[in-house]
Amino acid sequence: MMSDQPCRAGSPPAPLMMKASPLDGESLGQVTFLQVRGTLDASNADDFSHALASHLARAEVTETHAVLDMTDVHLSSAAAVRALDQVTRGLAAAGRPLPIVQPRPHVREALRLAGLPGIRPHPTVESALQGLRAAPDTGGPPVPADPAPLPAGGDPLAELRGLRAKLRSSALIGVAQGILLERYGLPTASVAFDLLSSASQHCNVPVRVLASAVVTTPPPGRASVRSDRPPVPAAPFLARADVSPVERRRVLDAAAREALAVTGARSVDLLCVEEAQDTLVLEARCNLGEAFADVFAEVSHVRAPCTVARATLRRVVVESVATDPVFADARMREALLAEGTRSLYCAPLVDGAGTGVGVVSAHWPAAGRWLSGPQERALEALAHTVATWHDWYRRSVVADALDHLHRVARP
Repeated sequence: MMSDQPCRAGSPPAPLMMKASPLDGESLGQVTFLQVRGTLDASNADDFSHALASHLARAEVTETHAVLDMTDVHLSSAAAVRALDQVTRGLAAAGRPLPIVQPRPHVREALRLAGLPGIRPHPTVESALQGLRAAPDTGGPPVPADPAPLPAGGDPLAELRGLRAKLRSSALIGVAQGILLERYGLPTASVAFDLLSSASQHCNVPVRVLASAVVTTPPPGRASVRSDRPPVPAAPFLARADVSPVERRRVLDAAAREALAVTGARSVDLLCVEEAQDTLVLEARCNLGEAFADVFAEVSHVRAPCTVARATLRRVVVESVATDPVFADARMREALLAEGTRSLYCAPLVDGAGTGVGVVSAHWPAAGRWLSGPQERALEALAHTVATWHDWYRRSVVADALDHLHRVARP
């Protein structure tokens, strides 16, 4: 018999449900497989802990093993982690930590950093069962050693990713500094960087975006990006999100959320072209973790769904991430699978000149084609709107930043 025990719903699109079903563990006997889906946050943490405690107590009475599957869970609150610790802490003392299946990177990292003694994470159900089979006769796997203390700086993975991000942008900023040094006769590279930084802050343009414009835009006095400035584009999704078109980061975040809404996908990413290095840069994401962001931070000269969509200016549908040959880089495939993405729909952002300026991709947790005709048209209309905004932003907001930089820097 399969039993369902609901936890109180969080937001309507992602109610939290816990399903308990028996699983034949062969030599283990019966295993209670607890599958949780939805968003686990402060609003439902108490109900989650009560439901989990009830199932674990039942497993104890019936002398069955329990495995908690968190593959389809989004953790969005420290209260949820505390609730899990509260229920499982006693299992550590008994030498029977709860096996947890949770391949989503943000869940894995949250639990690792919390260092909960009453759980043992596994990447798959099979490895969880193997861990139970290998356990001593005390009734469960051995208690894991306490995790090594983190360095004073915090999460070393986050620090490493931050360092990589700085390295990715430092080369471009260095080239822009060299151009400014020569163009305006500046005394040092640090003065050039201060010039970039102050113009960035004054005009609310990211330093990386401004540096790319310095590298790719003709110097003042020649034809420049300011000619043929377009009007402010009509973008209904910005009005709905109450976002100004000059706020680049908020615009792209709103576009990703809109793509999530019109497609019904589980997650979305949005990449824009960085012209100076001819690469796609991850600008926004919804429901995708830091490990994904690390792999897809920059995508350049490698075959992948997003680069094919940009090059061909056509949508790319990946019905099976696991088997489609479009991935030339195995890390990209692995990062998507680790996030639970099994199929993709990539729509290119094509501006009025017919130039591919980015890609928006919708992710689904099952293989196949998932967009209906109206959803497909809505996503591609959104992609066109974002591309139009991108062209306007480059010709107006970035151009204003370049003009400001020129006025401040010239002798």
